[in-house]
Amino acid sequence: MKLSTYIMRCQYPHVQQLNGQFLNEWFFSNDGTRWRADVPPGSSPGGPPGPMWGDGTAGLNDLGPDTTEYQKYYTLKTANKEQPWDDLVTVCDVLNNTPLDQLEEVIPDYLDLDRTLWFLASEILFTDDDSYVYKGKMDYYLYWDPETGRITPLEFDGNSPMASNKVNWSPFYNANKVNYPLLNRLLAVPTIRQRYLAHFRTLLEDSFDPAIVHPLIDQYAAFIDTEVQSDPKKLYTYANFQSETNVLKTFFTNRYNILKSNNEIAQPTPTIHQVSLLSEEGEWKAPLADEEAVIRTEVTSTNGISSVKAYWSDQLTGNFSMVELFDDGQHQDGAAQDGWFGNVLPGMTAGSWVRFYIEAAADNPARSVSYSPAGAEHDVYLYQVQARLADNPELVINELMASNDMTAMDEAGEYEDWIELYNKGTVELDISGYYLSDKADNLTKWVFPDNTVIPADGYLIVWADENGSEGPLHANFKLSAGGETVYLSNPDLELVDEVVFGQQETDMGYARIPNGTGDFVIQEPTFAANNEGPSAVDPNQPTPVSWQFLPVPAHDRLYLRGTTDEAITIRSVTGQLMWSSPGEGLQSIDTGSWPGGVYIAQSGPAVQRLVIQH
Repeated sequence: MKLSTYIMRCQYPHVQQLNGQFLNEWFFSNDGTRWRADVPPGSSPGGPPGPMWGDGTAGLNDLGPDTTEYQKYYTLKTANKEQPWDDLVTVCDVLNNTPLDQLEEVIPDYLDLDRTLWFLASEILFTDDDSYVYKGKMDYYLYWDPETGRITPLEFDGNSPMASNKVNWSPFYNANKVNYPLLNRLLAVPTIRQRYLAHFRTLLEDSFDPAIVHPLIDQYAAFIDTEVQSDPKKLYTYANFQSETNVLKTFFTNRYNILKSNNEIAQPTPTIHQVSLLSEEGEWKAPLADEEAVIRTEVTSTNGISSVKAYWSDQLTGNFSMVELFDDGQHQDGAAQDGWFGNVLPGMTAGSWVRFYIEAAADNPARSVSYSPAGAEHDVYLYQVQARLADNPELVINELMASNDMTAMDEAGEYEDWIELYNKGTVELDISGYYLSDKADNLTKWVFPDNTVIPADGYLIVWADENGSEGPLHANFKLSAGGETVYLSNPDLELVDEVVFGQQETDMGYARIPNGTGDFVIQEPTFAANNEGPSAVDPNQPTPVSWQFLPVPAHDRLYLRGTTDEAITIRSVTGQLMWSSPGEGLQSIDTGSWPGGVYIAQSGPAVQRLVIQH
């Protein structure tokens, strides 16, 4: 009786359901298709005596093109597409019928090959007899990932591992049986077999070395010891519990030693000592947009080195590309034959996340491989390409509000998040084709429309409300009051400005002080105005200057009272000039055709916020 089974039967389980929450943790969404590889409830395909373990009915065997044949042996749990079974049929066809010399090239587009190899290695290493590798037809899951279009097998119901009578399982248990195509087909390809062995060695050293595992067993046993003693409904005695900890230790010791003596496991592999990323900014400094990145690694091997490769991707999920690394002094690797291998990765767009890992193959007949990080492909080196900075930009993000309850209304009369841009230069700026974003890996998230102009010393408001139907300056993202980053980029994807902000206060601005150049502070908002000027005024109170517009809010007409020596302008929050005048005496302005929303009246440094409602 093993400890894990004892804990489960005595109702001390530590498990996670294979549901949408699990998928969200390990994939980019849970929007794919999920099957349990088991006969649907209430059915008994095949008639007496029924499908048997290892008969291949739910082992990713090719059952033909008819999807109904698969529906007899797999239970569909969730699906978000009209023909989910087609993906299962396709992967079974490709896995079973592609010529072996083409399988490594073809199968990764349909099956997550590397995750599959980790799945098989862990099931065999832990001798899970309630699984794909033993039953070959049930008690595992399959997930079709919509982000990659690939299927991944998932461990399920792993409550029967580590039995003493299975301590001699080979690393290739059942790989010679055609009803287990994940084993029989994949491990028949030499390079796939070596990748599998590398993962198996990693798991063996990390999870079965007695020096690591025995203290863990003692720690876990001590953790539940009191609960086991006091459990009034335990199925086994406390003495059983104590003795089985030693049985479990013996299993780990014996299995570790047996596997270490396996001829293929024992093959020497290269040692990857160091890995470096080099850019213009320095070692392990992310490269700039379109800049090549240099990958270097130091590798040694007791039986020579056949090849060193870097696998890389500019996507956070999916397949990798490969570039070979050289030690010839001509590939950014340093001196020739100094043990350092190198090459370059291509330049990529700003914001791109780049994953990579290293594979080194020995110069022996098997071409034994090792990886860095050892957990590749799920454990990788990662960097994000940085945007180049624009030269001396006159345009800045000057203020923002991430929680607008009553400060400023948009054209629809709604209080939405907003971002204020300021042209601190002496000439107007046409920012058509510029971008705003709240995602570093998607700097082109929202583009400014044609004919977007900010006058010299002028302001422009963009509403961050995800509602482009309300006007041309409504971005397709919102701001988080809890904090995030806003990026402003030019058409060449050079970073013009970025603002990192934390928790915000409702109806308070986050503004540069001094205006246009300083650090950001939380203060009373100065909507579309100088941050060092008067705060946004109560629309029902007169502005404390020699002129003012009444009434506020207005409907179809505004009245100017007072005089000023300078011209008065009224602009929309998008910068459109609506009205101007020398500013002398009482004037009446017809606003009946103006869209409802917020407008800014300005004369010299004095500003008044206007609201038009119809």
